[in-house]
Amino acid sequence: MKVALIATGSELVSGRVHEGNNYFLSQHLHATGLAVVMHFVVGDDRELLRMSIEYALGIADVIVISGGLGPTIDDITFETLEKMFGLKPVIHKPSKERMEYFFNTIGKSVLPSDLKMVTVPDNAAVFDNDTGLAPGFAIRAGGKDIIALPGVPRELHAMIGKVTDYLEHNYLLKKTKSVTFKVVMMREAEVDAGVGKIIHNIKGVDVSITYDAGMTTVVLSTNDESMLPVDSIIGKAKELFGSKLIYGYNSLEEKIVRVFTHHGKTIAIAESCTGGLVAKRITDIPGSSNVLLGGIVAYSNQAKVSLLGVNPATLRTYGAVSKETAREMATGVKEKFNARYGISITGIAGPDGGTEDKPVGLVCFGIAGNDIFTTQMQFAGNREQIRTMATNYILTRLLIYAGLE
Repeated sequence: MKVALIATGSELVSGRVHEGNNYFLSQHLHATGLAVVMHFVVGDDRELLRMSIEYALGIADVIVISGGLGPTIDDITFETLEKMFGLKPVIHKPSKERMEYFFNTIGKSVLPSDLKMVTVPDNAAVFDNDTGLAPGFAIRAGGKDIIALPGVPRELHAMIGKVTDYLEHNYLLKKTKSVTFKVVMMREAEVDAGVGKIIHNIKGVDVSITYDAGMTTVVLSTNDESMLPVDSIIGKAKELFGSKLIYGYNSLEEKIVRVFTHHGKTIAIAESCTGGLVAKRITDIPGSSNVLLGGIVAYSNQAKVSLLGVNPATLRTYGAVSKETAREMATGVKEKFNARYGISITGIAGPDGGTEDKPVGLVCFGIAGNDIFTTQMQFAGNREQIRTMATNYILTRLLIYAGLE
């Protein structure tokens, strides 16, 4: 079964808003055994949307449209489908009642234009919106399914389970079985070589390897669960990748929080070029207060001296971006918060500020525990990529340094 995805909204094609709905839908539909074959992104133009739907119907069995179900003049998905297929519009009463209740709670009344959000085709399968107002719906056209969903990501995300249940029931789909793990701070080619060793005796397994800012994600999938020996795969992955492997956690920072909580270890963070990104990633995880005692963004030399106790002579002799400064930042923050481990980052994220001796992308790291670990890395990329790779690196090094699993 083939699927085409259509994301609508002029804000998407103009670049004002990043389009992520097609990406999200692809992930979840792939897990049902459906093959997503094409992505469209279309502005708020009825003719272009019509052309996109017609083209998609020529190549796919299922079309999923996200966006264009709101109350305003530029929300055109229902009207376009109505004209194309001669649909009869009806008010979805449960959604209308939910809307009325919502507006009453904030002291507002329902406007005629608001009813557009709860208008669906007669005899359509309706997907209730538990986090918003506009429901999704599915219709049959020419023996194919056309599904329309809200474009607000949190609403679409909350609705995806109902959509996959609908598709699995209609098409008797067999869910794809998969195992996913991530490997930090290894080249994609190195990870690929390791994956080859892991699956060389396993038949019928699809491999997907993607790399982004120091993080490689591996997805091994099959339609036959018996062909996917998960325990054996993860056992071999642990042998090959060690502390750089992330499995059973959604992210590197979640692994840090869970593992350090389990062992009763605490950390404190001193950041310069990453501007608090390490602390932000840690505190994104519920329960992080068990692990993170505090953090300091010491961007200027004065802040490094006054807040972290870095020796002014160290800064004069070696500079702010140096292993020596990273060492004193790590020990300073460890002592200030009385943490088990102190970690530090100082570097040049760019796009300017580099020199011949210290180019853009040079980042120095420190970890203070029973002893002191320091190193420096040269990263390539833009400012965001350098900062992300730097945070991935220090969190990975902290796991290795602490020897925790």
